[in-house]
Amino acid sequence: MRAAKNWIIATFILTFLVIIAGGVVRTTQSGMGCPDWPKCFGSWIPPTNASQLPPDFEKYLQKQDIDHSFNVWHTWIEYINRLLGALLGVFAIIQVALLIRLKKDYRTSWRLAVAFLIVVILTGLFGALVVKLNLAHLSISVHLLFALILIQVQLALLLSIQSQLSVITLDSSLRKLLILFLCLLFIQSSVGTMVRMYVDDVSKTLHYEQRSTWLAETPVAFLVHRSFSWIVLIVSLLLVWKGRTSPVRKYLFILTGIILMSVFTGITLFYADMPAAAQPIHLLLATLAFTQGFYILFKGKSPAN
Repeated sequence: MRAAKNWIIATFILTFLVIIAGGVVRTTQSGMGCPDWPKCFGSWIPPTNASQLPPDFEKYLQKQDIDHSFNVWHTWIEYINRLLGALLGVFAIIQVALLIRLKKDYRTSWRLAVAFLIVVILTGLFGALVVKLNLAHLSISVHLLFALILIQVQLALLLSIQSQLSVITLDSSLRKLLILFLCLLFIQSSVGTMVRMYVDDVSKTLHYEQRSTWLAETPVAFLVHRSFSWIVLIVSLLLVWKGRTSPVRKYLFILTGIILMSVFTGITLFYADMPAAAQPIHLLLATLAFTQGFYILFKGKSPAN
């Protein structure tokens, strides 16, 4: 059982690494660094310089949305992202295999492991569609949604095999407020994807330069996203106040801390001319906020139970 638990923890960490890698791909505009799938420029191992490109390389370069030229950094950033995704698939398969012999006593864990594997496969297949659609806005957003679902399923799996972690009483009114918070956070993240779509369009027309002008016109989606962030923060503070005597108070403090850092990175993105490093951090913090919120929700139980 210890081997299974350790593997589940490792898979949980790897899932976060895959999401971070995806954020780096988006930040560096490397999404079409490998313009075909599952291979990259027709090969399983991509070229390291232009001389290694296949004879028909132009048909691949025409699919790119930057300058239609070979960029080794974009290619390998995207390729490493794919390798991490493939590695996650291997981890998911091994995870299922480790739980086969335990499924009689850990039926919920077994089902969650199978569900995780299925979502990993769907995420990989949808990644192929994202490439085929040349990074269409909606496809990127759905791909991110798959990643968020992966994290939550793996979190539920992790808690299901550590039953001692799920014995904290969570007041029903606090639970309802936490659910409200997660709904608001989902809305906030959805509006955030609209901001990202706008930024993608503007940055593309500017050849991914002049970062200070990407939000110069302050679109409506950005104004809503910025204002709504204060609502999310206020509700998180309300959670801390309402749960000040609850056994989960320290987890609520962590949740609010994550939201504060997310707000700070959002302010940094706007006032510091969209620094590239802040973009994946902003995405990571949003993912952490969802995960922390669901962790508290999964961890606690109502007094009646």
